[in-house]
Amino acid sequence: MFLAVLSIILSFVLVIVGVLAFGVSGGDLPLLALAIPILWLIPQGGVATWVLLIGLSLFGFTLQYQPMPLSISVWTLFPLLMVIFSHRKSIHLIVFIAAVVIAMQAGIMALQYEEKLGGSAWATLAQIVCVTLVWIAARSWKPVNRNAWWPLVLVIPLWIGGLQHAALVALSITGLIVCLQSVGRSKYRNWLPMLSWLLPVIGFSTLIISPKFEVPNSIMVSWLMILLIGWITDFMMQVDEEPVD
Repeated sequence: MFLAVLSIILSFVLVIVGVLAFGVSGGDLPLLALAIPILWLIPQGGVATWVLLIGLSLFGFTLQYQPMPLSISVWTLFPLLMVIFSHRKSIHLIVFIAAVVIAMQAGIMALQYEEKLGGSAWATLAQIVCVTLVWIAARSWKPVNRNAWWPLVLVIPLWIGGLQHAALVALSITGLIVCLQSVGRSKYRNWLPMLSWLLPVIGFSTLIISPKFEVPNSIMVSWLMILLIGWITDFMMQVDEEPVD
């Protein structure tokens, strides 16, 4: 249990460090920073790995076109996908949550189209697709121990070149995957759904709390609405699943 708890605590810390480092970069990360965790994953092979790589690569490409808070807030959709495609089927709740999510995201893209919010509507749509791809990969992911550690050496030129924030982002992503795989291999793997809620919340909350960053009200409201609807829907599904005496 100690190792699982330690992995969870480290995952929280890594998300905070990664978000702060990403914030310092202003969303402008060198390709090498995202290539490091990708190269680290490739030796695993398997369809899930390649789906994950495509999702992360495409997401990295969109970062330069999007406001940083929006790029981080979109990860709240990850646990919602778990709720929508959960075995606890409730067509009414699923339609409800899907309608709210579509309305919120459409509102964000409309603001971008009208140039009332930074970024590109197409980039927002692409990031939603990226999160969906990562969710698909995570759903069929099988933790393995065959990761190649040599790509982490590439952090050194980033650090020496004065791109410490990029090095921290690369290490945070890689370390987060290690922690989640550790929990997935343990008998406490049923904690992973809880982490899928907490990690995106911690990431976006880091931006809100930090005085260094400004989160537009439209992004904050959209994120909060999607999060609350997701939590309420998940709770109602759990209540419906409980046996009646």
